[in-house]
Amino acid sequence: MTTDQLNHKILLCETALDEYQKSGHFTVLNLVNETKLTASDIYSLFDDKNSILDFYYPVLLLRYETMIEEIEDFDSYTISEKTSNFIYTMFDMMDERREFVEDSFHERVIKAGSKSEFFIQTKEFFHRFFTTDPNISVSAGFLMKDYFYHFLTKQYVHLVDYWLTDDSVGYERSMALTDKMTSFIEEIAYNKILDKGFDLAKYIVTQEDITNKIPCVGNWVTEIFKDESAVNE
Repeated sequence: MTTDQLNHKILLCETALDEYQKSGHFTVLNLVNETKLTASDIYSLFDDKNSILDFYYPVLLLRYETMIEEIEDFDSYTISEKTSNFIYTMFDMMDERREFVEDSFHERVIKAGSKSEFFIQTKEFFHRFFTTDPNISVSAGFLMKDYFYHFLTKQYVHLVDYWLTDDSVGYERSMALTDKMTSFIEEIAYNKILDKGFDLAKYIVTQEDITNKIPCVGNWVTEIFKDESAVNE
């Protein structure tokens, strides 16, 4: 897709949303009159009218991508700061079209599940945040496979759904929940206890005198690795 085509898609989506918020619907004729694009141009970019509104959610992620590119030290943010920045920024952008999001999020995102473009691209953001963070512990990294990012994205979608029903002042409950969730995720991702445990176990296994002189420790470590081998077999 060329830059012009992308810009035209964004223009059409924004124009359709303006019309939708005014009257609850829009027509291709409205879009032709407002954007000066032809009906042929429109259908070369979108399969149908419905897909024009569907594009709203991927546009949010495009806007967010542009925003973080302008943050010079974004790469130095902690994993909690990156994920909370993403969530809070998306809340702010969705709030600009809150009526539409309230009407459409369940149908266009939740019901579509992991097949929705919004879900797929959000999952890619989370994957990028975690895989480029040098502070992630080795042991946590072993757990961060595709199912982890799928689970994380699913919880984020549920968080947005909660935010849409949040009637607290300034969405305080949603903000507090986001802060606690992202802090918890960081605590798990950065925790080095298991890393140190593996280092200790590896050292003990290679030192025969420790195994002989402190048999309870040596036997404990041996049992752990024996169980690990049995599982792998």
